Amino acid sequence: MTSVEKQGNGWKVTTSKGTEITCKAILIAAGCGAFGPNRPPIDGLEEYEQTGSVAYMVGKKEDYRDKKIVIAGGGDSAVDWILSLADVAGHISVVHRRPKFRCAPENESKVKQLAEDGKIDLVIPYQLDSLKGESGKLEAVVVKDLDGNTKELEAECLLPFYGLAMELGPIADWGLDIHYKHIAVEAATCATNVEGIFAIGDIINYPGKLKLIACGFSEAAMAAHAMHKIVHPDETLNFEYSTTKGVPA
Repeated sequence: MTSVEKQGNGWKVTTSKGTEITCKAILIAAGCGAFGPNRPPIDGLEEYEQTGSVAYMVGKKEDYRDKKIVIAGGGDSAVDWILSLADVAGHISVVHRRPKFRCAPENESKVKQLAEDGKIDLVIPYQLDSLKGESGKLEAVVVKDLDGNTKELEAECLLPFYGLAMELGPIADWGLDIHYKHIAVEAATCATNVEGIFAIGDIINYPGKLKLIACGFSEAAMAAHAMHKIVHPDETLNFEYSTTKGVPA
């Protein structure tokens, strides 16, 4: 869903394909939201992303053959691609803000051995500062140390690996009570602050909330029970036990 609009006693929901749905209640079960890469705060980054000069994943190793690459980050993803691309890239500069890498010890040893063999350059301790190039074609990556000193790294590609960020997408614009990318709900009904909109699962928060599948099933049942009064206001809900016939013989 990309948008919701109050319509009489219900809602009009519009999907990303333009499909419109009318309903009396909405249940959000969006998990942890959509995950996307943590993008470095660099001016003009989008222009280089559009040309592929800046990418957050590697599709084909051959696309980087003989190219000058800057890999930024010190976690497992960064280290894995340092080791994987070392045999195809023309040159790799590794930018990290500290000497220690957050990866398996054997992989860290392999990275340091590549540096000793002159196959990669460890640009440490530095952070990304800016990009240089024309029309989205990368020519150099400018990095800065902790004292503010800068230097340029000749590069055709930049691969920043800074982990993933949770994004709520259009849900963030629905007027919901959101704290730290989680929707606040009433524990007993899973109702949000917007009448007629409910939420369950990992995307919600309330006192005592546990991120367990078992809790998600319970929240779904509580939300459905509360939504019944909205969807069928003139019907009486005869609520019974889950099992009414006993144990089969």
